Amino acid sequence: MEIEIVEALQNGDHKAFEDIFIAYFGKVKYFLNGLLKSESDAEELAQDIFVKLWINRQSINPQKPFNAYIYTIARNTAFNYIKHKSVEEAFLENCNHLEEADCSDEILFAKEISLLIEMTVCRMPSQRSRIYRMSRNEGIPNDEIAGKLGISKKTVENQLSLALQEIRRVISAFLLLFI
Repeated sequence: MEIEIVEALQNGDHKAFEDIFIAYFGKVKYFLNGLLKSESDAEELAQDIFVKLWINRQSINPQKPFNAYIYTIARNTAFNYIKHKSVEEAFLENCNHLEEADCSDEILFAKEISLLIEMTVCRMPSQRSRIYRMSRNEGIPNDEIAGKLGISKKTVENQLSLALQEIRRVISAFLLLFI
């Protein structure tokens, strides 16, 4: 029964999506609320999960238990949200701390850019973020990253290029505020 519904979902069947939504939305929201301790955040993330589920429906493997699949997505979404929140809070705390201290504008600006980059990296897809951190933070060469992750060197290069484009875009928007 579950396999048929997931296959129907893969084929764009709105009724199958509705059935899955009705069966799992409350459970996912409850699970997220237990991790996040915020009903509004849990509701918003649960909605995001089901939107992404619809968008990425063709990549679901109907032969694997859907229950495990949806909870893995919920868990990863919650952890990414928590990580993003902690980076955001650290950024705000650092900004407040720097405002109190008598620091030069250049140091403050450099720290803000650094935190902005970290926030941007945290919002990237997990593989892109991991590749960026391995390359830039750990100094691992592209071919070694490819070997460790079991992907091609070209994929590593493409993901790094996309990460750097995203970072440049965010920094450019940030700099526009100061010009």
